Amino acid sequence: MALKQTMRSVVNGVLDTAGLELVRRQAAPPAPPVPQTPTHLAEPRSPMDCAPEDVERWNAEWRRYLGREWTVQLRPHTEYSLRPDLPEEPLKMWDVTLEPQTPPLSLYAAGPDIEGRRVMEMGCGCGNLGKLLGRYASLYLGTDYSTMALQIARLVSPDTCHYVHVADRSGLEPYFGTIDTIVGRFFWIHQNFKVARKNLEFMQRFLKPEGRLYTDFYWPNPELPQGKVFTPHDPLSAQYPSATFKYDESDVRQLLEGLNLQIERFDVVPEHQRRYAVLVHRP
Repeated sequence: MALKQTMRSVVNGVLDTAGLELVRRQAAPPAPPVPQTPTHLAEPRSPMDCAPEDVERWNAEWRRYLGREWTVQLRPHTEYSLRPDLPEEPLKMWDVTLEPQTPPLSLYAAGPDIEGRRVMEMGCGCGNLGKLLGRYASLYLGTDYSTMALQIARLVSPDTCHYVHVADRSGLEPYFGTIDTIVGRFFWIHQNFKVARKNLEFMQRFLKPEGRLYTDFYWPNPELPQGKVFTPHDPLSAQYPSATFKYDESDVRQLLEGLNLQIERFDVVPEHQRRYAVLVHRP
């Protein structure tokens, strides 16, 4: 009734402000709902079961990295002439620098577990570590979610390096049970319990009996500035994709329950904000 009266006012040329507002509200379609940004990310899958959107997300990440790091990422192994000795002890760290302005690689691993060994890296990216470790290892296997990063890694690495996508089961199966050592850098610090568990289940199938897996869990130093830090049982956050997850010793032990991996040693390094752990495969 009110709308009819208002329309008659329009015809008679006497539409006032209130009537115009009434026409606007009653004649306009309802506004679409505002999309809500999810607070938490989807439940993690095994790397072998990754979805196309997982691959594209990491391809997009690497496109951003290449925009600012392309000189390092595209530099071939033939341009690195030095072959520094590997440390006997993992805590001595392998501090090789790719370029003068870049931070050292700071690899936590013992030299005898690299030299002449079959080595694997999960999350290898464009092969920054692989193109150097390939000089020491008898074989280096790099895996990643990004198909683009893997293709770059193949172009810049020596022949001892093999790069296979995490979802390429037929390409990965020949390496099951053949790897002596698994290494990683800045890998475990961003993983909650569920993600870390999926990755451990994925990795242990590659290790030989008594093979070693080097891990770097986050352990915050209260004297240093902190970003967003969660507990291992918190979900992944869409709001804080680069958050770290704080693991104490009991968290690591709980993470390994039911797996064929045993803790050989812990090393807590406050200046690195790390709880390093060496795991041994004992099926």
